[in-house]
Amino acid sequence: MTALHVSPDDKRPVSGSTASGRSGSAKALRLSPYLVQLAKDVRFQWKQALRVLKHPFDAFGELRYRSEGSFPAAVLLLIAAFAKLLLSKLATSYLFNPSGVENVSPLTLLLQFVVPWLTWVAANYWIGSIMKGQGRWTEVFVGSTYALMPFLLLSLPLAMLSNVLTLNEKVVYDFGNGVMIGWTLLLFFIMVKEIHNYDIGETAVNVVLSVLFMFAIWILLFILAGLTFQLYDFVAQIVKEVAYRV
Repeated sequence: MTALHVSPDDKRPVSGSTASGRSGSAKALRLSPYLVQLAKDVRFQWKQALRVLKHPFDAFGELRYRSEGSFPAAVLLLIAAFAKLLLSKLATSYLFNPSGVENVSPLTLLLQFVVPWLTWVAANYWIGSIMKGQGRWTEVFVGSTYALMPFLLLSLPLAMLSNVLTLNEKVVYDFGNGVMIGWTLLLFFIMVKEIHNYDIGETAVNVVLSVLFMFAIWILLFILAGLTFQLYDFVAQIVKEVAYRV
């Protein structure tokens, strides 16, 4: 029998679909370790966030001294908190939400949720830096996400509960909301204390100054928005005048 020999010239070019398939496989292989690590981080952060409900001092302390916070996982938890906020607004009974479902704007709700939260993180970090706090930006960011756990767990069940309550039983709904808000604010207070390594008095001063600085940031943003609108209107009037004269 005669052996078959294949010369180098007999090599056929790789088709475009094959090349794109290999390229896609390579990208998937490169992304898979990141996705696996992100999934591990999210699972770990979720467990840590749940620990905040039972052992807040230990959980925030580990975040501060062991650097066990993950920024991407905290962002996902923050997205989950916004999703819970949106669903709870849509699921709340008309008796407890007179504005109605049709007036719920996801964009407006997103701004009402993200802007205060981000300004809180920025204000608390900056005030902590001035007051010799030990918390870093990532720790304040992740810790503030952990502090939202009562809202994450209770907001949607309370909204569902509102559909089986009458207006005379509104006190039950208000009590549940009060517990959720009070618990969340308490976790924010503990977070500031543990992240910045303050005592009770220093923590109270930091929280008050952070809230005041938040309002200062909002006022500054409001002024900048007004000036920007006036500048835009002024330039638009000049353009119209020039176009009219030409």
